[in-house]
Amino acid sequence: MQSLKKIPFFLFLLVVFFCLHGSVENYGYLNPVEVLKVGAIIILCMAIPFLAIGFFTKNYLFASLVCFFIALWYLFFGAIHDWIKATSFLSFLKSYTILIPLLLVVTIIWIWWVKKSKSRQQALVMYLNILFLVICISDTVLLINKHNRFSNTKDVKSVAFNLAKPIQKPNVYFLLFDEYAGYKSLQDSFAFRNDSLYNFLQQKDFKVLPVFSNYDYTPFSMSSIVNMRYVDPNYNHTLLTQADIQARFGEIRNAGVFSIFRSMNYTIENYSVFDLKDHPALSGSNPLFPIHSYLLTDKIFHNRLIKDLGWWFVTGKFQIPFIKDQYILKDDAYNKKAEQKVLQSASTKTESPKFCYAHFFLPHGKYFRDSSGALNSIVQMQDLFNKPLYLSYLKYTNGVIRNLVNTIVNKDSGAIVIVMSDHGFYNYQSLGDDDPLNYDNFCLVRFPGKNYLPYKDKWSNVNFFRYVFNCQFGQSLPYLKDSTIFVNE
Repeated sequence: MQSLKKIPFFLFLLVVFFCLHGSVENYGYLNPVEVLKVGAIIILCMAIPFLAIGFFTKNYLFASLVCFFIALWYLFFGAIHDWIKATSFLSFLKSYTILIPLLLVVTIIWIWWVKKSKSRQQALVMYLNILFLVICISDTVLLINKHNRFSNTKDVKSVAFNLAKPIQKPNVYFLLFDEYAGYKSLQDSFAFRNDSLYNFLQQKDFKVLPVFSNYDYTPFSMSSIVNMRYVDPNYNHTLLTQADIQARFGEIRNAGVFSIFRSMNYTIENYSVFDLKDHPALSGSNPLFPIHSYLLTDKIFHNRLIKDLGWWFVTGKFQIPFIKDQYILKDDAYNKKAEQKVLQSASTKTESPKFCYAHFFLPHGKYFRDSSGALNSIVQMQDLFNKPLYLSYLKYTNGVIRNLVNTIVNKDSGAIVIVMSDHGFYNYQSLGDDDPLNYDNFCLVRFPGKNYLPYKDKWSNVNFFRYVFNCQFGQSLPYLKDSTIFVNE
């Protein structure tokens, strides 16, 4: 019992609680190694000021209490900020110009109050040791219970696939361009006829399929595409939760399309931001939603500050090149890396057939480049409602598509090549959520042997891979009724 008064176990337990609680909230979507790395980094960052304060004050209990309080609001800043914003009578505190000075003042008051009495320090140390021991045990029990309830989600087999039917097994390149608008919306809303790209692809023996997206939000759209079925409607489409997004990630990870290709002895190549079963994502970060270790760290103070105020540090007199490269241009680097991986794949012969999935955040904002490939200004990159900037980025995307298609057709001419988008442009402002232009996307395919079965004048992404399997793999899969569903991200 005396050790609970004299040894600040709570500093270590605070980090354990941070990692445990995040693991409980995000069970199944965090790698234990990622969690351990995050915990180790936090412990190291806390140890330095703890040792420094203890060295100069010769009072390590006082040092531990100071470091604890600062670490507490630093690690849980995002949760505190979100709670303040959601609490009406506290909403006046949500501004950073009020909240940060207030936190600094409260920290100074805490230091003054703790320093006044050594007996108070011992009492606080004992209280915090017991408190965090209890809540860590509690979260450990929750984590064990969640593990016991959680069984590895089985592959989503939404269709009955006859493995005896496929005769040819060509390589498949599934090139997904996020938020690439369809021909009609570009013509009607942007006064742009995308004939140059369509003509290029048709000259390469691509066929235009008149599809539209079922959802306006990427996780939902991708889940429906790769599972060939609609997302179960057990969510509030006007107010999504973190659990809703994680469920879609789980559906993509265990999707039926990838399961079917694996059953045909295909090798899966994953150059996307989504983890697939046994094939981790190409990138550990994501421009739309936190994944991997960011599920733990996206709400800590510096990450929340950079997310909300980072533009201060990437332009003008306060510009910091490291922040610009690390937080702004990393997604542009991801797009280039995905392109390079596909080009390498097309040039590499494999013994077994392969299914190569690449997901490009092109021309999805941020609008990093203009039509010539030159970098836009930081302000332009983040002007997501600027239609001329989007259109210029789309023209840049067309160049990426041409480069990929030329290489694949030249290096792997017998492959199935799919060039499509998950949904259309939806930052119109003037249009309603259910306007068809929001769901107008594009889809062109190249089948060896040009075996294109009849298709409807207009159908949706949920039926796309059903059509692919029917055309190229001898199946007779029924098509689902086509519809669109608005999801408020």
